[in-house]
Amino acid sequence: MMHDATSVALPQLSQPRRGYRFSADAVALADFAQAAASDTVLDLCSGCGVVPILMWQRSPFRCGVGVELDAELASLARRNVAQFKLEDKIHIVQGDIRFLGPSDLQIISPPISSGRFNVITSNPPYWPADHGRLNPNLQKAAARHELFLKLDEVLAAARRFLKPGGRLYLSHLESRKSEILEHFGRTGLAIRKTQTVSGLPGRLLFEAHLH
Repeated sequence: MMHDATSVALPQLSQPRRGYRFSADAVALADFAQAAASDTVLDLCSGCGVVPILMWQRSPFRCGVGVELDAELASLARRNVAQFKLEDKIHIVQGDIRFLGPSDLQIISPPISSGRFNVITSNPPYWPADHGRLNPNLQKAAARHELFLKLDEVLAAARRFLKPGGRLYLSHLESRKSEILEHFGRTGLAIRKTQTVSGLPGRLLFEAHLH
C-alpha cells in the first residue's frame, strides 16, 4: 500500500538554517500515526517537533511529549509548540532516550500519570554509522546515521514507554525490515501493518501493537 508523503499541509515551523531539517518521511509518519482524543502520545527523536504538531492539527489527542537529544532542535521544537499555543498539550524534553524511564517523563509532564503512553512515534536515524558518507554537519549526520542512537535502542525505548495495548508507529528503511520485525517479536510487539511512502523509495512505515 502506498502512502502519499505530501498529503498533510505543512505549517511554518522553525528549523535550523544549516543543520538538520525535517523531510517528507516525518510528514508521512505524522499522517500514518493514529491517536484518539483520549490518547497520550510520545514522539522519540522528535527533531523540531513536526510529528506531534502535525498529528495534533489533524486529530487532537489528550497530551504528548517529544524527546530530542540535540539542544538546538529541542529549543526549536519548544518554539514551534508555543507558536501553535500547544504548551499545555505537548511538552518537549531534551534528553537521551537510552537513559530515560517512565518515572522521568511522569515528573516532566504530570498529565502523563504513569509515564507510559498509548501511542509512540519515531523517525530515528536510518543508517548504521559505518554505512556510506557521513555529513560534515554533525547535527545532520546524527539525524541520518546511528552515531549516538542505534535502532535496537530506539525500539527498546519504545517498548519501555508503551502501555499494554499501546501502538508504535515507526518510519524506517525497507532494507532493515527483517531486523525490525525480529526485534518486535522478541519484545512482545505484534506487527499490524506496513506501508511504503510514495516518492520515497526504500522507506517503510510500521505499525505495531504491544500485547
